[in-house]
Amino acid sequence: MTTPAVESLLGGALRRITNHELHSNTYLLADPQQPGACVVVDPGLDRERVEAAIADSGWTPVAVLCTHGHFDHVGGTAWLQERFGTSVYLRAQDLKTAKLSNFLMAAFKIKARIALPEFTLLPDDGASVGVGGRHFTFHALPGHTPGGAGILVDGLLFSGDSLYARRTALSKLPGEDHDQLRASLKALFAWIPGDTLVLPGHGGTATIDQIHAGNEELRAFMAAAVSA
Repeated sequence: MTTPAVESLLGGALRRITNHELHSNTYLLADPQQPGACVVVDPGLDRERVEAAIADSGWTPVAVLCTHGHFDHVGGTAWLQERFGTSVYLRAQDLKTAKLSNFLMAAFKIKARIALPEFTLLPDDGASVGVGGRHFTFHALPGHTPGGAGILVDGLLFSGDSLYARRTALSKLPGEDHDQLRASLKALFAWIPGDTLVLPGHGGTATIDQIHAGNEELRAFMAAAVSA
């Protein structure tokens, strides 16, 4: 089954854009207080598709939030900042990851190159950003990258590549630490409500309870012994 390029969720308040390159997810979340405004989460490499989705929504981005610094999640940050004057938020520990973007794109044999914005760097776990009529909390989820975050807002968790609905996001990219990711997820699962809707960096959505029940690959990863 082919995934639509843009899907409307939460009664139209949320739009998920599947970027052509690496099929990463970009999200537009409407401002509940100011009609016509939205927040963009993880703008990917598919500028044309993201621009079209923004135009179709009728919303104007007022901020950009990044779960981590990989190129397929920060690739659209610079043009969004230039066009809309948005702040772009990223945990400080992932600035180095973002600066590796063009090197990694070359390694992936992607011909395009990206510019980076002027990031607003968040130094602490649990940093809260009030934008787009909501309060977004950046919970540290190091492991996939050193400064990865799960961004929690109103019962939604933008989990980036730290947590997927139906599989795991394990790779051999620079800075990835599987033991650290396992510890981060264990800590997250200890407190996050089961009905929280996870909006991952790739693939479909699921609640925390649904992930616990149905993600066998993740279950095997979490059960693996931590290396000495």
